Amino acid sequence: MKKAALAALGALLLIALTACGSGSGSSKDHKVTLSKDEKAAAANISKAFTAQTTGALSTKEGDCFAEHFVDSAGLTKLKASKLLTDTGEVNASSSPTFDADLAGKFADSFLGCVDYAKRQAQDIAKSDTTVDADKLESCLRKEMPNSYIKKLIVASQTQSGEATKLGEDSNTKLTDCKLQAAKKS
Repeated sequence: MKKAALAALGALLLIALTACGSGSGSSKDHKVTLSKDEKAAAANISKAFTAQTTGALSTKEGDCFAEHFVDSAGLTKLKASKLLTDTGEVNASSSPTFDADLAGKFADSFLGCVDYAKRQAQDIAKSDTTVDADKLESCLRKEMPNSYIKKLIVASQTQSGEATKLGEDSNTKLTDCKLQAAKKS
């Protein structure tokens, strides 16, 4: 059962990471104050996001994201979405359902805690040595600003009608950026 919840969280993480956005630093700079129950829920969410084998967040990124997501969304909404159980544990029996507001808070928390352009560029350049990480990062920041990434994440998480088109568009932009960032022989 826990694997189902981790898979659902992993899908949310991959949607966000595939978006290739750039972190604004806003959540990193904003200090949150959580209750005991909120801290426990944030710890559970962070653990789920840092436990992934592909695209896992660092502990620092996971903690930042989870604390800001719990702070902005609130336990009531996270439980109603089925992300968390009534006791604040990651829900192992069903996939979460996000409305546009909750998906927006998820995206804002993510984009504020993780510098996606840098992270994606480094990850891609590590696996494809023909790509210059700095050039790729620069292109991703220009072609896929946070406003675009947020729209992509919200569409994906809410399964809106534009999710497929935005996904295809982001893949095209990523491919174009990779071509522009190709190292010269």
